[in-house]
Amino acid sequence: MTSGCSTGYAALGTHTATVLINGVEIGERLPVRCEQVEWTWRIETLESAPGFVAQIQTGDSIIARGVQIEELGGFTGSYWAGTVGQADADISDGTFRITGSAEGYYHHDPSEDATADFVIRTDC
Repeated sequence: MTSGCSTGYAALGTHTATVLINGVEIGERLPVRCEQVEWTWRIETLESAPGFVAQIQTGDSIIARGVQIEELGGFTGSYWAGTVGQADADISDGTFRITGSAEGYYHHDPSEDATADFVIRTDC
């Protein structure tokens, strides 16, 4: 019998995401899990913080439904369609991209409400 092991998320076939907060890439690519139920995709980081959860509706049109950002680029906040922030989503060549603004706070001053621009890209 032969056995082997490999390290890292690539060995598991896990997807990764690139995240920018206010135009600045947060650093290393984050490992994500992608799940599709009918026309809705849920994309979430494997670690809850720092990380994010996003929902995108596909079909005749592609719509960002929600994004929750936790401790990325010093920011925690959210976007929810029709209520908080704004966002757009698209899929091109198998890459999901969500761009918009979220409302929340920066960790250096959590008492003050703030807005941050974000971009999330992944190849689910």
